[in-house]
Amino acid sequence: MHVEWVDVPRVRTVRMCWIVAGLIFGFFVVLAGPLFLFWDALHPAWSESSLTAEFQSIRYESGGLVFRYAVHNLTRHAAQFQATLTEIHTLQANDRPSVGYPNVLLPFNVPARGSHVVEVRLELPAFALQNEALTPPLTPPPPTAAATQFSLENALTDLNGFELVDETNGIRLVLPRGW
Repeated sequence: MHVEWVDVPRVRTVRMCWIVAGLIFGFFVVLAGPLFLFWDALHPAWSESSLTAEFQSIRYESGGLVFRYAVHNLTRHAAQFQATLTEIHTLQANDRPSVGYPNVLLPFNVPARGSHVVEVRLELPAFALQNEALTPPLTPPPPTAAATQFSLENALTDLNGFELVDETNGIRLVLPRGW
């Protein structure tokens, strides 16, 4: 019977290497939690690419155009647009007359990593001034709006989209032109 002697210092060295590797790995696992929380606190929740909008359709309803968008939230935070904090603006050239008065049904929420359908109604200036009882615009028409020459074609040509802004939460959503 042949007995082979095991080199005891070599076994201790290998075992010591595994213990050190396990301690280093455990140190990084324990440190990862606070580092992740610290990074999350410093990293802003909303950026230009956090929310995206995709144009779906446009339709005409009495006195206005209704634009339908699918809004996608790419973050793990729910986006909440509150009625008192959110403003909606038309995107158009500054040297052109107002194409209309945008309205959106608020409040609405876009769930984390989810989607929500948003409809923006653009009250056309001629109809907003003639029939305020139908659907009054959220923003009152300027005094010079009566003198504005308007046509449906001009509105669709001049309008480049809409912008929803919530300065308090740092959310800016551009609803692009898709027609």
